[in-house]
Amino acid sequence: MKLLLINPNITEAMTASIVAEARLSASAGTEITAVTASFGTQYVENRAEAAIAGHAVLDALAANMDGHDAAIVAAFGDPGLAAAREFAGIPVFGIEESALLVAWTLGRRISIVCLTPRLGRWYQECAEEHGLAGRLVSVRPLNVPITDIMRAKDQLRELLLAECGRAIDEDEAEVIIFGGAPISGLAREVAALIPVPTLDGVSCAVRLAEAVAGLHPQPPSRGSFARPRPKPAQGLSPALMRRIVG
Repeated sequence: MKLLLINPNITEAMTASIVAEARLSASAGTEITAVTASFGTQYVENRAEAAIAGHAVLDALAANMDGHDAAIVAAFGDPGLAAAREFAGIPVFGIEESALLVAWTLGRRISIVCLTPRLGRWYQECAEEHGLAGRLVSVRPLNVPITDIMRAKDQLRELLLAECGRAIDEDEAEVIIFGGAPISGLAREVAALIPVPTLDGVSCAVRLAEAVAGLHPQPPSRGSFARPRPKPAQGLSPALMRRIVG
């Protein structure tokens, strides 16, 4: 099994952190190729940045998906996920959608805890776009400055844990999802401190990707997720141009 993990932002250190967590969750024998976006922002936090990241995801897919069994869009908020699915010839998974789908198997009241209000709004909208917002009882962002995104998990750990407690006490959350690639691994690290199941989108996506790819689903030839017909284009990267023009 070969999985392509795409970090839709330009931060190489974040890619390394994400892939390290992915490998902890992967089955023995699963190979993971990690790719960092070649353009975009330090981390993806809002709609405009998500639109840019979606383009970066398609670019990375076009250049790297050959020889892989599935791909993972490793930004919570799943930028470009639907487009990637109609564009690629392999299954593609987003880490927010994956976390929500797995959470539903563990409880009916789900809360996402995340770093900033802008992220919280984007994550809510992403759940709505996936048709999964009805599974959320709350999205609980922190409201403090992020001085170093790569240290946010450690610097804000206690605040994130306190927000988990409020989600359980005030929202009656039965499952907690830690939302955001910068805090990947926190669900595993603090699981013993929280009285309900905790989930991380990266690990959920890896496990779902292995399961679905192992079923060898036939790529669609009809419907909205069938690959679009080729058409003229300009200004794209060579790999993306070949995929669009056909």
